[in-house]
Formats: sequence, C-alpha cells, structure tokens
Amino acid sequence: MKKAATASIMALAVVMGLAACNRGEPAPVAAKAEAWVGKDVVLYLPDPIMKARVEVAALSPYVNAATLAAEGAVRAAPAQPGASGMLLLMVKPGGRAKAWVVTGEPAPSSETVAAVVKAVEAVPAPAVREGPILVGVGFDAWGGGAPPAGASPPIPRDWYAHFAKDGGRLDDAFMARVWPD
Repeated sequence: MKKAATASIMALAVVMGLAACNRGEPAPVAAKAEAWVGKDVVLYLPDPIMKARVEVAALSPYVNAATLAAEGAVRAAPAQPGASGMLLLMVKPGGRAKAWVVTGEPAPSSETVAAVVKAVEAVPAPAVREGPILVGVGFDAWGGGAPPAGASPPIPRDWYAHFAKDGGRLDDAFMARVWPD
C-alpha cells in the first residue's frame, strides 16, 4: 500500500511538472546577436617603432573613432551570417590613412566591407612621423564566425603576394608594396 501511494504521488508530480513546462507558450526566442563587438587592439609593428612614430595620446582616440565608424557601418548594414576578423588601419605621414577588413568565411557582403572601409577612411588620421604605422582592431560581427585563415594576427590575402618567396617581414618596405605612394 505504501508503494502504491508513493507511486501515485510521483506520477502526480511528474504530470504537474510537465503541465507547468508546457502551457502552450512559444519557446523563448534566442537573443539577437550584436551587430559589432570590438575585441582586441593589435600593434603590427614593434612597440619602440610605434612610440617613435606616433603619440599614444593621438593614436588611441583615432583607433576608438575608427572603431566607432566601423561599428556604425556594420549596424547600418542588413544582418548577415556571423563573421570574425580584424580591421586594419595603416597611417602614413601627411595624414594619409587606409583601412582593410580581414575576416574568416563567410565574409560580410562586399557592400558592407566597402561601407566599413569608407566610414573608417573618413576618420581624420593622427600625425605620424618617419614612416607608416599599422594597427588592427579585432571584432565579431553578428555573433562572430570563423577566424581569418593564415597569419596571426591576420593580414589581407592579397598581401601574401608581396612577401619574397623565402618569406619576409612586415616592415616599411613591405607596407610600401601593399600601399604604394
């Protein structure tokens, strides 16, 4: 008798538990992925060279403004499959700046990449001296995706053609080949 009572109570608890879980309400919707999440900042040149060429007090606001410009362009674009990558910022003496976007697959649409580059290149560049600087801002867009293949930190795929067959270094001569004056 005691076993039958215990079994009845257990069955009732199971039925009530199932009823509480399924009240005809739809399943919760997954949270919408952030359009842009900034990650890390990478200096592509050694610290002593960076310090000799640009003031930290000028570089930091520039990187922040460029990141905000990229974020704005991504948020304005239609949602796409998640992407992870690096926004590269090269600045040369004379206030010249150029941007590249490197991602894993699938990449954002070419229209979105072009909008990011245009927005970032509109940000006034800091003063640099003696040669170019190169900075990267890591990001996840629309929840992130596969990281860029190749070098770490990543560089655009077409840059590999500018290395010598036996390798090479990311130095002033290399940067002049990827972005000639």
